[in-house]
Amino acid sequence: MFNWVVFIILVSISIPGTIISSILLNNKTTSGKREAPITVVIILQLVFLSVFVALGVALINKISLHAENIYISSWIEATLVGIGCSITHILIYYVFYKPLLGKAFYKIEKHRNSIGIVNRILYASVVEELIFRWGIMSLLLWATQSFLTEGISVWISIVVSSLIFTLAHYQGSSVAGKSFTLYSYIFIGNMLVGIICGWQFYNNGILAAILVHMCFHLILYPFEIKFLKGEQNK
Repeated sequence: MFNWVVFIILVSISIPGTIISSILLNNKTTSGKREAPITVVIILQLVFLSVFVALGVALINKISLHAENIYISSWIEATLVGIGCSITHILIYYVFYKPLLGKAFYKIEKHRNSIGIVNRILYASVVEELIFRWGIMSLLLWATQSFLTEGISVWISIVVSSLIFTLAHYQGSSVAGKSFTLYSYIFIGNMLVGIICGWQFYNNGILAAILVHMCFHLILYPFEIKFLKGEQNK
């Protein structure tokens, strides 16, 4: 039976981020003019998201999850995992990739900062997890659990949904260039987040995946500001 309570709760938590993202998206046009009324943009984004939320709600009772609660089982675990994920990314990005990226490094920092931390917390962290983990990963779990063992099904679903998540980020990151080094960073960085969030969704609930994603951006942001100012002062 379709759980309307879960559907309404998950769509509702995405509304603040969707409104903020839609306003920013509607203001960023080459002509400087709005392409569509802001209300229409917001409604279209919510309708698009609702498809994935509904998909997850329809399948959640048909797939095996380790989480005792479909929302979240352990806030502490999700927070610590999110902090660890962000620190791992910071080390990979600022220690290893920064010297290799050259001028693309500043472009990446500038592009990421232009999105805004509020938008990344309320939109990227919430909406992306509802689409890629709650919707797409649930679909993959449902499709593979009937003919694969649970462990193989889970990891295939986590990896494939993370690949789709990663591919979705290539277009936005292309503003920084098209080098192999840049593409490898986009791949490694997004696969890291995707796999960890996928594991948390399966093991700890959808809000755990969202919290991990939020912690990722919150821990990264001060470093981003510091290095961005350093590049601007050169």
